[in-house]
Amino acid sequence: MTTSTQKFSEYLGGFEQNNMSMRLGHTVYVEQGKDIFAEDRKTGELQKVTLEEQVAKPWIRQNFDRERAFQRRKALAMGLQSSHIPLRERRAYKKRMGWVGA
Repeated sequence: MTTSTQKFSEYLGGFEQNNMSMRLGHTVYVEQGKDIFAEDRKTGELQKVTLEEQVAKPWIRQNFDRERAFQRRKALAMGLQSSHIPLRERRAYKKRMGWVGA
């Protein structure tokens, strides 16, 4: 038995510039602000995904939301990893300031 190692969704970049692009299946989708565009394979131009298509294919928006949350967590983890402030001191400071519960 052979299984395919190709993923359905693949992050292509652009989180920092606020226009994420992802390959979902064989189609490349680009999110610019709140709008989602599909890239035409032949010409390479972007075509806006209609509201009807978004309702019919809710997995497009779900994949973008999931990837955006992951990229945000990843950036925070990398930032905290490079910080010189230890975790215990950071938590104690937030607790003293009342930003987090007991």
